[in-house]
Amino acid sequence: MALPRMASGLVLLLALSGPWAPLEGQELPGEDFGRWQGGLRRCRIVGSSSQASPQQAISCRLLRLDQQMEGLLTVRFLQPGGSGAFVDRQLVFAGVLAEGSRGMQCQASRCEPRWPLRLRVSAVGQAGFGEATTSLGLTRAQLASGHCHLDGRAFRCEAVGPDGQRWQAEASP
Repeated sequence: MALPRMASGLVLLLALSGPWAPLEGQELPGEDFGRWQGGLRRCRIVGSSSQASPQQAISCRLLRLDQQMEGLLTVRFLQPGGSGAFVDRQLVFAGVLAEGSRGMQCQASRCEPRWPLRLRVSAVGQAGFGEATTSLGLTRAQLASGHCHLDGRAFRCEAVGPDGQRWQAEASP
């Protein structure tokens, strides 16, 4: 019976004096996830399929950056849904930050970008484009290859899907 009591005492002693104890007094850095959103003065979204000519350009009013963890980022160009719309129109570019770009600085799920941000795009999603997705609010996502360059004064993303579909968005605050 004395052995289990000694073992639990040893575990408690190690927990209090082990490598975890110095962490108590240190200030921990901010979170690595969260969101930043800003209004846009000018925005233009263009998409095309491999079989058809380019679609008509669509405007947007917001740019939203979501960081799921440092280094992973989504860039959303949004046109908020009007009356009767179930979903915001949005074009989303997702990927990893390119070498030399620093993740956003986040605290309490609110982030501040550290411009410039360069993103290597690996997927594109869209919602509210086309008749089916507008009425149902569905988001379509697919693999893509491309890049985004965001510097605080101008935001530009472009990507190409495996079937040749292209997406491009340009905006400024």
